[in-house]
Amino acid sequence: MRATRRQLLTGVASVVCLSGDLRATSAWADTPANVVQASESEIAVAIHDATVGSEDSVARIPVALSMPTNRTIALEYIARDRENARGDRSEAHASTSQAIARGYLIFQPGEQQKTIVVPLPRPLQAGRSLEVELSDYFIYPQHVYTSRIGRITAGDGTPSYPTPRNDLFELPPLPARGTVVFSDDLRDPEFASDSGFRSDGRPCWQSRPSHGRRQDGNRELGYYADPTLNPEAKVWGIDPSTGQRFIQAEYVENGLSDGKGDKLSPGWQPTVPFKYTAAMINSRTLFNRITSGSYVEFDVRFSKVAGSWPALWLKRDNNQPPLEIDILEAFIKSDSYPADAVTSSIHWLGENGHRTFGASVPLTHVEPGADIFSRFNRFGCFIGEKQIVYYFNDKPFCAMPNLLGPGSWYMLVDVAVGGIVGEPSDASAFPARMSIASVKVIQYG
Repeated sequence: MRATRRQLLTGVASVVCLSGDLRATSAWADTPANVVQASESEIAVAIHDATVGSEDSVARIPVALSMPTNRTIALEYIARDRENARGDRSEAHASTSQAIARGYLIFQPGEQQKTIVVPLPRPLQAGRSLEVELSDYFIYPQHVYTSRIGRITAGDGTPSYPTPRNDLFELPPLPARGTVVFSDDLRDPEFASDSGFRSDGRPCWQSRPSHGRRQDGNRELGYYADPTLNPEAKVWGIDPSTGQRFIQAEYVENGLSDGKGDKLSPGWQPTVPFKYTAAMINSRTLFNRITSGSYVEFDVRFSKVAGSWPALWLKRDNNQPPLEIDILEAFIKSDSYPADAVTSSIHWLGENGHRTFGASVPLTHVEPGADIFSRFNRFGCFIGEKQIVYYFNDKPFCAMPNLLGPGSWYMLVDVAVGGIVGEPSDASAFPARMSIASVKVIQYG
């Protein structure tokens, strides 16, 4: 949930009509022309040109990483048909180009080479070209982007190329024969409190981050409210139609009272009162023994409200920054947010301070028709000694190297407002709700 930055290189390939058979320049030569090596274990991406004959119906575009990846990387491509081949590269002209194909490439750990196959709407004629633009899928907010547009017009020659291919390394399935060490449906009336303890002294979920009720570092617009402390806010409840727990972020037109005759406001914007609540529960006092060999799973459903930021994540039990495992984040910036997109990541301390690896993965890659808004889904992660693997409805979809150690960890579930996703565009769309059917931890080994 912490806003950070990392770079992922992008590039653009041109598909051009030349006489002769289909050929492509190598995307995995020793020093590919489109690769700029990034620093501190970053992986650069190369996409190279392809040439097609006048009768070809598809173009095959080699894409390669500068080294086999140690983490999931999701890339999107868009193939565009340029109306004018005389070299108008202006932004206005780019907007008039026609997208003829789009899709994504998923590089799993160990993979280095993939091929984009672009169907041609018609055989390319001399003077016509296609451009295939490659970028990080779904614009993971922490990234910085560069983009090159290369373009080649008609010419002669028959270049040589190696056969493009797709690497395939399967992510590990869920382990078998584990022991459930924690399970909760969150339906108890005293399931959460400010202190993390019930009135009788037993531990429960805590209704805020460990450091307080604001996330000023992210410039969030929601105050992490508790209905006992903030009577203007509902924050959570039981859905009468399903009997299941929900937490929610809300719009409070008149702002939240500080109980002293004034309004609560963000530390970074002290003259502007909080007009949104955020909702969080964490298991810091209830269960904080997640470690190597643990599988953590949440059965949840989200609502699509622009300006909301639901997440499921883990923090170290000593709250040492920036150590964090984000099982998923949904950066809902607009109503057009795709129903199958989530971002999974890790945060750790590297040689140059706070570091993060993350990937925004289209879940239809593992389950056709995936939808995080219309139904409940099970999201989980297995913490291995060397690798952290993320699962969607028991299917692995993403993996990161374990650069954080064994833990121990505790769970956080929240719906934030603002920050990375910006200010909500329609306050009347709130509340932004997360429904929770169950939470469990299984220990293996």
